[in-house]
Amino acid sequence: MKSNCSVRIAIPILLTTTLVLCGCLGRSPQTKFYLLYPSPTLEATEVVTTEENLIIGVGPVELSEYLDRPQIVTQTSESELQVDQFNQWAEPLEVNIARVLARNLSTLLSTENLFLFPWSGSTQIDYQARLYIIDFKGTPDNKVALRAHYTIFDGSKKPLEMNVVNIIRSISEPGYEGLVLSMSKALDELSRKIAETTIALRN
Repeated sequence: MKSNCSVRIAIPILLTTTLVLCGCLGRSPQTKFYLLYPSPTLEATEVVTTEENLIIGVGPVELSEYLDRPQIVTQTSESELQVDQFNQWAEPLEVNIARVLARNLSTLLSTENLFLFPWSGSTQIDYQARLYIIDFKGTPDNKVALRAHYTIFDGSKKPLEMNVVNIIRSISEPGYEGLVLSMSKALDELSRKIAETTIALRN
């Protein structure tokens, strides 16, 4: 009789423990999605005025293969990268970069005539900025590293200027929000370099 009683008590305890464990094991971290964004503090460059009304094309933007993925990539050591399944880009990274650059250049060059690649063949472009993003990641020393090659073309698709830019930004806020904030600020600097090159060509 005592044995039957022990069995009856043990079965509910076992079932409860199993359900609790299943519940815990069934939960996975919630994936978060991020966007790079244009700077609200950029100011127009004095050299270019609104009367010039330049028509600028941005793109295509190409990525190194390790960046061409939805997950945010960070560098954890000299030879190791971390690809985070639960912190991802909300849209393809090259699309996000192109849109941010276009918005920044619109401000810097005082023009609303910005087009993202591909644009209509009938669109008359004054200058086109084509980019290859070599590196764009968080680093082990709590910084963002952006290395980009850009080429400026004229309206006839003739290359006018080619440059490689290396930008390092400290990450001042914790977590992936801080990382994305610093990456957006790195794009601000890249935008300014492209704007300065365009202005120099214009003059």
